[in-house]
Amino acid sequence: MPNWCDTTYKCVGNPKEVRSLYKIIKANDKRKNPRIKNGFGKLWLGCIINALGDDWEKLRCRGEITDYQLDDNVLTIYQNTAWCEQEGFRECIEKKFPSIKVYYQEQEPGCDVFYTNDSNGTYFSDRYFLDSYEDWYYWEKIEDAAKHVSGIVGYEVEPTVKAIDEALEDYMEEHEDEDIFYSFHEFQIIDC
Repeated sequence: MPNWCDTTYKCVGNPKEVRSLYKIIKANDKRKNPRIKNGFGKLWLGCIINALGDDWEKLRCRGEITDYQLDDNVLTIYQNTAWCEQEGFRECIEKKFPSIKVYYQEQEPGCDVFYTNDSNGTYFSDRYFLDSYEDWYYWEKIEDAAKHVSGIVGYEVEPTVKAIDEALEDYMEEHEDEDIFYSFHEFQIIDC
């Protein structure tokens, strides 16, 4: 059984092409049965790849769209995928609709997968993430993350990933008899 990754796409480009992609997803969502029999449902990535005219058997498509919305000519697609972003799905979209650029962010804490291809932070500006026993927290700047963690541990923490990690590890060791958990991560920017 895989670890499930939260993957979000922001599809931007020619408004006509973005709307066409939206309509393909929506048409699959409204179907009575999936285009292709599968264990996920109507919005399995393989069904969408098939609707886009590509061969789902040649691409990694282990996952499903959990939600989607069109706002101001930007199509946002939320997905649950196995272990990581299924890049074949993104590549299929960009091949079918040449004007569309798909920006994405993926996070899967179990395998320490935290990546984005949005180097400018236009659609995914958060660069730091704290997974805790209470909630998830996101920050654009490490200084803001350090300030939050300082409030947890009770002393000022230097604004570096290493210092934040060490402060949280020490805090969890000091409170090992309590049911607390913290895991700090930095989103890595990749080119694609």
